[in-house]
Amino acid sequence: MTRHLIDVLTAFITAHPTQRIRTEALLQHATTTDPTLLGDPTARTRLATAFTELAQAGTIQLPRTRSGWDERTQPPLPRWIAKPTVRTRTERPVQRVWPQPLERAAALATRPDEHALLDRIASWLRDNPNAEPVPIEERSLEILDDEKALATLTTKRLFATGSLTLDLLACYATPVPFPSQHVPGHGEPRLLIAENNATFHSLLATARSLDPRTRPNLHIGWGCGNQFPVSITAMTLLAPQPAALYYFGDLDAAGLRIAANAATTATARHLPTLRPAANLYRWLLANGTPRPDRSNTGLADPTPLLTWLPADLHPAVGALLATRQRIPQERLGLRDLRADPSLLVQAVRAGHANPSPS
Repeated sequence: MTRHLIDVLTAFITAHPTQRIRTEALLQHATTTDPTLLGDPTARTRLATAFTELAQAGTIQLPRTRSGWDERTQPPLPRWIAKPTVRTRTERPVQRVWPQPLERAAALATRPDEHALLDRIASWLRDNPNAEPVPIEERSLEILDDEKALATLTTKRLFATGSLTLDLLACYATPVPFPSQHVPGHGEPRLLIAENNATFHSLLATARSLDPRTRPNLHIGWGCGNQFPVSITAMTLLAPQPAALYYFGDLDAAGLRIAANAATTATARHLPTLRPAANLYRWLLANGTPRPDRSNTGLADPTPLLTWLPADLHPAVGALLATRQRIPQERLGLRDLRADPSLLVQAVRAGHANPSPS
């Protein structure tokens, strides 16, 4: 996770027009690129580690005086970072005729590194006129001798303006897969994702115990916690392809934020709507004992998290969030699922009309 964060920060710092960059701008970019940082209790530690590694690598310079650090919360973070001063000799690029697919990028390119990139791409296009699409890391290694370089370049202006595209290079970003198991059954394939590993195993054991002639046709998946808003796109790798997506997580700010962010990703990527396994959340509210939520430092407006849930759950869940309490999904364990297997069946019914617990 820290490596990914370092790559995100490096891309932003490299493309930033000024020598000194305020940490607020870096944090805003990082949380926009990686929504899982929001509500993550380890986010500040991850950011501090990333800044330290970037400074050790010579990518940034940290403040040398105490006034340059925000020490109100531990670990301290710099109030600003600076790019190291590097004197380079500006060389005028040699005028050349570029192949038609690169003309737009060539008109925009002004720096030697941009022209060097276009040179490599031009050579690759010449030698590979009918290349089969491959993962971006493979194409990056092939063209740039660095499997990670192309991902970083996609954040810079030649790609950001659409002058260069991954389609031009016949490559694509691969979704991070999540663990899942298919339990064949009746009806269209559906996917039920659990936030936590224990609940994934209990749901899977319950699904497998149902009568194959009447049980729903299910994929049971584990969203790996904060990873799910990114990995949800991997549902396209499942076979048979799910026609409907359902999610069940902790009843707390972090769990609902994961669900809301994943639902936003699903909509943006034109995937099936991510629906709450509403009757499982109702069961938690009816049977769980609220406990303090140490990760909830206070929500200015819980509405975006509540909106993802059915309207009848808003008052109870809103009160839970307002009092900084939570109910872990593990409260609904294998014993209760065995006692009432209909909980699982009803969780993946079409729409939100899941019955309330008795």
